[in-house]
Amino acid sequence: MDITFEHVTHVYGSRTPFEKLALDDVSLHIPSGSFTSIIGHTGSGKSTLVQHINGLLKPSKGTITVGDVVIQAGAKKQDLKSLREKVGFVFQYPEHQLFEETIIKDVCFGPMNFGISESEAIKRAEESLQMVGLPASLWHRSPFDLSGGQMRRVAIAGVLALRPQAVILDEPTAGLDPKGRQEILGLFKSLHERQQLTIIMVTHSMDDAAALSDQVVAMKGGKPLIIGTPKDVFIQKEKLQAAGLDLPETMTFLNKLLERAGESKTIPAFTIDDAADAAINLLNGVKDHV
Repeated sequence: MDITFEHVTHVYGSRTPFEKLALDDVSLHIPSGSFTSIIGHTGSGKSTLVQHINGLLKPSKGTITVGDVVIQAGAKKQDLKSLREKVGFVFQYPEHQLFEETIIKDVCFGPMNFGISESEAIKRAEESLQMVGLPASLWHRSPFDLSGGQMRRVAIAGVLALRPQAVILDEPTAGLDPKGRQEILGLFKSLHERQQLTIIMVTHSMDDAAALSDQVVAMKGGKPLIIGTPKDVFIQKEKLQAAGLDLPETMTFLNKLLERAGESKTIPAFTIDDAADAAINLLNGVKDHV
């Protein structure tokens, strides 16, 4: 499902003493089936941007097209219910939204709220819980008996049970330990690859953005500063640093090696294996010149 922003501006508290420009004439295309990461310093407009995609916020100016749904600034009647069925939203700490007495009931709630029959909702809930790797032995227990990582899986299953065409992730690994973090990221990587879901992830982690994304959008001052592949974006070190952003740790490591070797270039390596290969080539090159 393609997502397109055309000259979108959003102002909080318009015509009040607290008026603040959050998005400034944003034009952006997110291709269907892509994994797009939105990065930026706090206050750059990341969360404001993604909250427009499923109608949580409406544009002050401009147009957003999500599949066949058009959100137009100033339009009064808009089909936001069908939009929110197509676009799932996983908020920070989604486990805080769990409330039912059992896991299966909690995951059924979303589909039933959209008019799906109880039997179909149960079927969807079971499929979604299997997708997120939660064993059937837990399904009839209280979600509050689970670990933090397991509770997050339940919340994610509740979003997936709607069978969305796109999923928005707002800092999906916040508060998780390293193991839980890798499991959640691995889950979304697998869902993206297997189901061709369009995924939009807001993240402060340059490593996650570089390793998982087809497209990266670096935000500054309420508008995109750089849009492109991870290589296109992270090769622009000076621009990123001016926006208060770091490079992935693999690139930072290689930059230090390059500085010691008297080189000024930047190597776009985003995995440990790529960084190791680049470091070996660099060190071999230095040895050849000794």
